Amino acid sequence: MRYRILYLLLYGSRVGGGEIQYEYLIQGLDRDCFQPIVVCPKAGDLTEAFMASGVQTHILRLPRWLQIQSFPFRSLAAKKLVQLARQYQVNLIHSEHRMVPYLKAVSRSLEIPSVFHVRSRIRPKHFQRLYLNSASAAIVIGDRYQDSLVKEGFDPDQIHLIFDATDTDKFIPTPKPGNILDRTTTTTTKIGLVGRIEPLKRQLDFLSTVKQIVQIRDSVAFFLIGEVRVQSYFRQLRRYISQNRLGSNVVFTGKRNDMPEVLASLDLLVTLSGGSVMIEALACGTPVVSASDADPAKLKIVKDQYNGLVVPAMDRQALTEAMLKLIDDPAYRQQLGQNARAHAENHFSQAVMIQKTEQIYHTLIRS
Repeated sequence: MRYRILYLLLYGSRVGGGEIQYEYLIQGLDRDCFQPIVVCPKAGDLTEAFMASGVQTHILRLPRWLQIQSFPFRSLAAKKLVQLARQYQVNLIHSEHRMVPYLKAVSRSLEIPSVFHVRSRIRPKHFQRLYLNSASAAIVIGDRYQDSLVKEGFDPDQIHLIFDATDTDKFIPTPKPGNILDRTTTTTTKIGLVGRIEPLKRQLDFLSTVKQIVQIRDSVAFFLIGEVRVQSYFRQLRRYISQNRLGSNVVFTGKRNDMPEVLASLDLLVTLSGGSVMIEALACGTPVVSASDADPAKLKIVKDQYNGLVVPAMDRQALTEAMLKLIDDPAYRQQLGQNARAHAENHFSQAVMIQKTEQIYHTLIRS
């Protein structure tokens, strides 16, 4: 039997790692067993890719449940979604955790299972407001998200840990053509932070570390890679750069459509908010400095002193020292990079992620 899976996506464009992960999953599903049906709020490069590959794709605005201005519209949006799901006789519905109220409406109306993905921190006060306990199962991309769900009362037997994946044939250590960032700067060490320009990605914290480093090492360039989502925050970053005379060291690249080449051109990736970009960087042989409060021994993506360095989440001094260590030791960077590529190939392939997700679908539908 061929099961129909309804996906609710937050964006119709590839604005972040979450959308790319859904693209990997949806495009890679076993079409003999599953038929994907995608709902996006707006058209974009992601919806175009789905349509081009024959994936049934619909544009339907589903207001964000927790936004006050969505209150007058979300009931009607839920009804439209239920009608669409009933039209296609959907067997299961899957989305991010922020869309669970819509999952609940479809799941109860059609009496089908639902599963949500957790890719970011959930505030305790939002757990009940999003009706997370109404879902049949949850997929988390890290232990810290699993722990937070259990703490809020979600059934631990229905929580599944599946790491994000990357295309290890696309994300490779050698950028093509050449080091594309050399067109921007001729400095010897290139360090990047990838993420939409918004407070959640902590670019300002990154810049405060940059300020300390440039006082000690001047042959380093820092790249802020990602589209501007919050203009006021972008202006704040620009002011900070100007006030601290960092303009010759910091480059805003904007949104890039050549991320494999960009990541392979970096000597080091720094992440203060996690995300699938860590896996992509590892696949490119680029070591990662990750800020995390989790026990380093339990981390499965960035393994401290094997394919990168792990520092406490809010310890700016530790972050500065870790970056300086890798700036000053190219041989150590190279060894970490070689380990990074091997680790990505062994643990974060698309095939593994898709297979594990399909197993969850089979279990939920059959039960």
